[in-house]
Amino acid sequence: MRVARPRTRWWRDPSLLIMLALLVLVAVLVFRKEGADGLAASGQDGLRLLRDAAPFIVLGIGLAGMLTVLVPPSAVGRWMGDDAGFKGLVIAVVAGALSPGGPYVVYPIAAAMMSGGAGLGPMAGFLAMRNTVNVQRLLVWDIPFLGLPFAVARSLAGLWFPLVAIVMVPLVFRLMPAAAREAAAAKLARVSDAARRSGQEGSGR
Repeated sequence: MRVARPRTRWWRDPSLLIMLALLVLVAVLVFRKEGADGLAASGQDGLRLLRDAAPFIVLGIGLAGMLTVLVPPSAVGRWMGDDAGFKGLVIAVVAGALSPGGPYVVYPIAAAMMSGGAGLGPMAGFLAMRNTVNVQRLLVWDIPFLGLPFAVARSLAGLWFPLVAIVMVPLVFRLMPAAAREAAAAKLARVSDAARRSGQEGSGR
């Protein structure tokens, strides 16, 4: 099932409003506990985090945009759409296991693929596999730091999660209120459009 793409104003996004409310609440708590100095210190920490993460976010969105130019939505729907059946699930799970980069790279790509026609089941399998059994993380982090036996055991123990996600995510998504589904679709549309514009600018240089 391809997710519909209604247009809504970004400042009406429920998730943005929730994050703003949480920010205000936490800021009040910090101010009551640590005063203005605590707010200043937390702001500096946030700016440092933004400085460190911004290059990866920009690169991830740019990569996602270039992929939307190279791979048309019809191809994404054909390979990983709900109509692709078992083949689409296999492609999604294998892509998740092999996908490089951190969340700043993976999630813009996932949003672009969903907006291009990838089904809920395949995308659930892609993200679940990426976060549980990923070859890059296995080679770069798990084996060097935790040893081969533990790395293999952890990977094998996590294989069930993508299978459950493939089945459960579409079911749970369909049970959500229509407003929540529309908000999710609008967010996907904004991320995908931003990535597509970035990719077109990059390919035009």
